[in-house]
Amino acid sequence: MAVESIVVEEGVWDSMNKAEVQAVKKVVNLVSEARESSESKTPGVRLVVGLDPERRIPTFEIEDAGTEPSGSNDLDAALAGARERGVSRAVEILSGREMLSAADFAKFIGVSREAVRAKHQRREVLGLQGAKRGQRFPKWQVTPNGKLLPDLPQLFKLLGGDSWTVYRFLIQHHPELEGDTALSALLRRKVDKVLAAAEDTAGAFPDL
Repeated sequence: MAVESIVVEEGVWDSMNKAEVQAVKKVVNLVSEARESSESKTPGVRLVVGLDPERRIPTFEIEDAGTEPSGSNDLDAALAGARERGVSRAVEILSGREMLSAADFAKFIGVSREAVRAKHQRREVLGLQGAKRGQRFPKWQVTPNGKLLPDLPQLFKLLGGDSWTVYRFLIQHHPELEGDTALSALLRRKVDKVLAAAEDTAGAFPDL
């Protein structure tokens, strides 16, 4: 049975390494070519590319595409569901113990809230915005010696300036870092390797 459409959930691309992105892009291109050359109008199935919240790896589900074409209410509902799952995951992350409010983070690093705000504007600290809980700052971005993670401004620059993209990059395991997370590598002062991995990650998306 033919694949009618592919739905990629929000945040999935940011979670993938370069090889995974290229593999999914190949599938997308093959499906697109097949649909263009096919004369069959029979309904097929929909491939939904999601993200396992625990293992942080892509997941694939097959859904019945029904009788309506792509761009229908059916597809809109699938996209709405994907967005809902993304919001729920964000709420779960921001509710974690390691997430501090601006006031608590300021106390944790020994500065004022105004100083935290200024550091955030300069991309020196990572702050995540949620719909209900407000901005939260991961406690783990402070090294054991009380310093902030090195080269965060450069990471923001390489990854497009989005805080959630930087967050996902930091907690993800990367083949370029021998399977280590970018956060762990930064804490062990492997800054050059982390920046190279970020550049590879960013370079995987533009030509999709």
